[in-house]
Amino acid sequence: MLTTSQQILNRLMIVAGVGLVLATGVVFVANDGQSGAAGAQQAPGAAKAADTVLIKDFLFEPAAITVPAGTEITFTNQDSAPHTATSGPAPELRGVFDTGNLVKDQSKRITLSKPGTFAYYCELHAFMKATVTVT
Repeated sequence: MLTTSQQILNRLMIVAGVGLVLATGVVFVANDGQSGAAGAQQAPGAAKAADTVLIKDFLFEPAAITVPAGTEITFTNQDSAPHTATSGPAPELRGVFDTGNLVKDQSKRITLSKPGTFAYYCELHAFMKATVTVT
């Protein structure tokens, strides 16, 4: 049997837990369905010249890159969770590239030879989104 103070503490913990879940949902929605700092990374014009994309903290870093055609781009997963870098989800971008599942510390290289902007995401965590622009 729980004492009155244990019951009060249990109720406070439940209320705090519900509040945390609701606050997380508000942040997720405020960032257009992206977690944490992902929304801040998606700012227009934020593309960086890079040939390496790190996957960590459930984000692609950098979230937007620009590379010359024929550049080999390396995706490296630094999260404990598996991730993919998969072109899409728009139908015309499907099948352009897919790293497959990458586990912690695993890398995959892709080469894009056609100019354009290619959106990609993680098939396992669809809120993870980024772009690569090929010039």
